Amino acid sequence: MQKKPLFIILGLFIAPILIAKLVLVNDWYQGAKTNTGELISPPLTMSRPPEAWLLLYNPSEKCAQQCQQSLWQMQQVHTLLAAEGKRVQRYLTQYPETVIRPEILSRDHVEISTLARLKLSPVNQQQLSTDTLYLVDPLGNIFMHYQYPTDRAAAIKVSAGLLKDLKRLLKISKIG
Repeated sequence: MQKKPLFIILGLFIAPILIAKLVLVNDWYQGAKTNTGELISPPLTMSRPPEAWLLLYNPSEKCAQQCQQSLWQMQQVHTLLAAEGKRVQRYLTQYPETVIRPEILSRDHVEISTLARLKLSPVNQQQLSTDTLYLVDPLGNIFMHYQYPTDRAAAIKVSAGLLKDLKRLLKISKIG
């Protein structure tokens, strides 16, 4: 009669451990994720750190509708950062074969900087996807990317996620 309460007490302590082990072994647990962008693992590195947070956009051969929409979304995110926006710079990778009309940059994106060439190792330069926005930390690590869809509503959702990620990073970051 006294063994029954002992088994119940042992069961209360052992059952959660066994259930947790079962959940982990069978991959029933999906880990929590706080970022909305896609992490780049391992991160790409720039040979010369930028000393600030960067929003780095890599356009396609011709800056078409999607490219211009992405530039506009990038500008909106930077504006919504308000005071924290001083810690973030916007860059556009422009390879020699990339054609972007200068009037687009001068009219709509005055404060965006254009890089003649990224300071990346040759292997990493080929790993950058076109029409993709990258987050770069002040240490030169390209660690997250966002692919803007052609649908405007979906692009706004991606921008909201980018803004959320940037605010979180700038809040907890002591660098840049």
